[in-house]
Amino acid sequence: MDLLSALHSFVRVAATGSFSAVSRETGASQPTISRHIALLEAHYGATLFARTTRSLMMTEDGRSLLPHAYEVLEILETAETALGRRRASVSGLVRLGITTAFGLYLTGKLGKLLEEHTDLSVELVMRDGFGDLVEEGLDLAVRVGSIAEGSLIARRLGSVRRYVVASSDYLARRGTPVHPRDLLNHPCIAYSYGGSRHDWHFDCKGEENVVAASGPFRANSSEAVLQAVRSGLGIGMLPSFQVEEDVASGRLIHLFPEWTVPEMPFYAVHTGPRTLPLRTRTVLDFLIDISDVLRQG
Repeated sequence: MDLLSALHSFVRVAATGSFSAVSRETGASQPTISRHIALLEAHYGATLFARTTRSLMMTEDGRSLLPHAYEVLEILETAETALGRRRASVSGLVRLGITTAFGLYLTGKLGKLLEEHTDLSVELVMRDGFGDLVEEGLDLAVRVGSIAEGSLIARRLGSVRRYVVASSDYLARRGTPVHPRDLLNHPCIAYSYGGSRHDWHFDCKGEENVVAASGPFRANSSEAVLQAVRSGLGIGMLPSFQVEEDVASGRLIHLFPEWTVPEMPFYAVHTGPRTLPLRTRTVLDFLIDISDVLRQG
């Protein structure tokens, strides 16, 4: 048993939060993974994980070791690739935390990446809302809006355009608002991701309007908001890539196209180090390419 193997097991346990998950991933037995962690703890004289019968949490010493372990393994991986010792340059599992809407969009694009790197695996962990990357065992996450955690390393991918939309059936029943202030007379379906305020901001040639979105229904899932808008419950504000097909088909109507709605910044974030494992860097580069397409769309 060598220190490098133990470091590899350590970073994967840190990422997955589970000895058994790393065992399945690597093909090594669970007792072997446990011995790897015990070797590191004996070597460094520190407890790396706090274990209970129901959970596995990284300690402060474990958090301190993690970026250094990543750096050591990245240096080794880079050297092996440069010397041609690996037949497959990109391999392993990358767990990507992502919002539901962007995750569904990304699912349709992943085929090219996985065909190019046949030894790479990607697991999408989709939910709207922020979580702890280490606790959830994520290698990368895509976040929309401001990034508050100072411990995260963030790469801005771009900005997401948003459309105000309503179903044609709803507009036939309730009438079509022609100005943002007309929304005060309509039920607005608020998407409560990332905050408690639901003010919708509009700008047109220097004229600004702010509407407090209110109505009988709101959700912290953009998919739920989209379904509510489609079913005619009210008017919603959603990412453009999520509704463009519905708008093109006439199922949804893009309201106030002459008004500008502030775009939402989105980022790829990770816990470090800045030099990522090759498999994670490959997925990050793919996200950058996808974001370029979104910006051009």
